[in-house]
Amino acid sequence: MDHRLEPLLENPPAWLLPGGPDADVVVASRIRLARNLEGRPFPHRLAPEEARRLCTEVRERLSGFFEEGLGIEPESLSKADADLLVERSLASRDLLEAPRPTLILFNHEESVGLMVNEEDHFRIQSFASGLNLQVAAKVARPLVRRIGSRFALARHPKYGYLTACPSNTGSGMRASLLIHLPALSRQKASLQQALQAAQKSNLAVRGVHGEGSRALGQLYQISNQRTLGSDWNSQVEAVQNFGQEVARYERETRRALLREPGPKQLLIEDFERAYEVLAKSEAISTAQALDALSILRLAVHSGLAEEMGVSLDAQLLLLNSFQLQPGHLQARIGAELPPEARDASRAHLLRESLNLG
Repeated sequence: MDHRLEPLLENPPAWLLPGGPDADVVVASRIRLARNLEGRPFPHRLAPEEARRLCTEVRERLSGFFEEGLGIEPESLSKADADLLVERSLASRDLLEAPRPTLILFNHEESVGLMVNEEDHFRIQSFASGLNLQVAAKVARPLVRRIGSRFALARHPKYGYLTACPSNTGSGMRASLLIHLPALSRQKASLQQALQAAQKSNLAVRGVHGEGSRALGQLYQISNQRTLGSDWNSQVEAVQNFGQEVARYERETRRALLREPGPKQLLIEDFERAYEVLAKSEAISTAQALDALSILRLAVHSGLAEEMGVSLDAQLLLLNSFQLQPGHLQARIGAELPPEARDASRAHLLRESLNLG
């Protein structure tokens, strides 16, 4: 493991800390802003030496902002270390796989970060725990102002900030929520209604790691699609309002599962099966573990676990949902492992962390 990444294993990122609003449903909030330099080609058109020069300029001009954080060149990372950064939401696959020099910067708390030379010259990211987009937006503003004062940015007087993908033009802002919908996922029609409502509200629905990823463990990412024609405050408000509505819908569905004998019995059986899988499996895949942890977390938040006399910590279950993924797992072990060895190590570490058996 790259020694610079070792501090990431000591504490969870800011967006996984407990205490955020509506955190039983909304795991985290993120603000992402795209910005580009005036008069320069977009990153995919930059010559390698130009891309490297921009990375150097960013380090020099923003050094004071990230002085207690980290600056990482993805081309120097192993695959396992790259996976770790994706799982922490500090980097995207597009950045890590780009055929040009790129750069990742983030602060010690992992509440704000910057990707350089991804799809756009700058991708600013900020995070908050729970349903808290306003706090995430507040965290982003100092870095947005710093970049605006240090670099000349491409902006059209009518259309707003210019971006490599036209769908980001305008505010250049994506507000997103990472949400856990285990109860709605058990009732397919209800889940489809919620996701269709999001799409009708011009919100995109993706998997846990964004575009192109799967919704493992009933974790979904919801974000705004419109960036043109309104300011970023109203765009943030639209996503925030949807988050509140879907959280209410998920909680109602959780309560209904325990009121109705048939669904409750099925949940009890799934809970017992999930507990046994985590307690007794000699090897377990990422998908299997995430599904089992999701069931246990649903049982805790619905009150079923307490009713059955089983003591489980919902926050610890959530932390393990991320720590069991390949990048975190190999970082904790301190070695790159083939899939079979990862599955065996994952089963052992989960039992140990959750005190099962």
